[in-house]
This record gives sequence, structure tokens and C-alpha cells, in this order.
Amino acid sequence: MEKTRGSLMEPTLTTIAYFLFAGFAVGLAVGWWAALQRKDDSSDVINELKREVEAAQAAHRAYEQSVTTHFANTAQLLHRMQDDYRSIYAHIASGAQELCDSEVASQMDDMKHISGSFDVPDHLLDPSQPLDYAPKKSPGETGQLAEDFGLDKTYSTQTS
Repeated sequence: MEKTRGSLMEPTLTTIAYFLFAGFAVGLAVGWWAALQRKDDSSDVINELKREVEAAQAAHRAYEQSVTTHFANTAQLLHRMQDDYRSIYAHIASGAQELCDSEVASQMDDMKHISGSFDVPDHLLDPSQPLDYAPKKSPGETGQLAEDFGLDKTYSTQTS
């Protein structure tokens, strides 16, 4: 009887193989199920990202359109302001001719011809880049960026 009792307790190679196969099958089934669940989640994430990109592109197009509209309105307002300026100037000039003496009226007529052209100083017309240093007065002179600029070169040495 001891032999029977001992054989029930000892696992045989076939029993171990069955348990390994059953564990592998259960693991495979659980892995397959988890992969299918993960696949569904990733497709949802991809679809959500696509919707976000499309929304961002639509917002960008709307922003571009609003910038274009803004600058078109600004140009229209500037033209209207220019026309209003001309109307005000014409009103003042006609009032000066009617209400003031001939000297003021002639000055207004002179200004009417000048108002189209502006005198710009020559230094504003110079397209060169501004300098961040003072230029040399002569080619032999050291510039302000030199190490010894502004230092006295005579050194007194004491010998003992």
C-alpha cells in the first residue's frame, strides 16, 4: 500500500506536461484577449488625435482669415482717414479764403501744392546700417575696440 500512496503524490512526466500545456493555453488566451482590448484602445486614440489635428487646422484657417480681414479693414479705414483729412484741409482752405485776408489765403494755396511732397532729411534717407562703434578718423588710428584704446603708452619703470 505504501507504493500506491507514494505514486499518487509523485507527479509524473505526463501530468507535468498536461499542466504546462494547460498553463500555456490559458496564458495564450489571456494574451490574445488583452491584445484585442489594446487594439481597440489604440484605434480610439488614433481617431481622437485625428480629430484634434483637424480641429487645429480649422482653427488655424479661421485665424488666417481673421488676420486677412483685419488688415483689409485697416487699409479701408486708412483710406477713409486720408479722404477725411483732404476734406478737412479743403474746408479749412476755403474758410481761410473767405474769412481771412489775402496773405493767409495765399499761404494756404502754397501749402496745398506742398502738402503732396514732404522734405525728408538726408540722414534719414541713408540706408546704411547704424554702427555700434565710433569710426576711425584716419587709417592709422586705433579704434575704440582696441585693447589699448585711450591708455597712455608711456610707462615709467623703476629699476633698483
